[in-house]
Amino acid sequence: MPAYQLLFFDVSGGEFMVILIAIFFIFGPKKMPEIARKIGRTMNELKKASSDITREFKEETNSIKNELLAARESVRRETETITRDITEPLKQAGTEISKEIPADMEPYLQKKDPGKDEPVQKESDAPRPL
Repeated sequence: MPAYQLLFFDVSGGEFMVILIAIFFIFGPKKMPEIARKIGRTMNELKKASSDITREFKEETNSIKNELLAARESVRRETETITRDITEPLKQAGTEISKEIPADMEPYLQKKDPGKDEPVQKESDAPRPL
């Protein structure tokens, strides 16, 4: 925006001067100070109303944000509790089952890393002697 252009409610400096001259001719020089004071008061009231609306909007959005964060935390805690309630009995059952397996069966049980599954090799795919 050029330095010479004053924007005030989308009114440039030149347009603002035309408005002031029109007010001067309509109301006369004696009423100009009173009109200027009224315009100043109105502008201050508009600024205050605008800042109040902005503040209230921010307070409401922060309130909603805090409620959502609290709900998210509550859901997270509930999920952890449910997960723990499900996995603990399974772990205990696994421990009990492994205690009941006879010692002579241990070599036949293969403990595999679940992330490293190896493909099962069929007999027809096995290497043949020459």
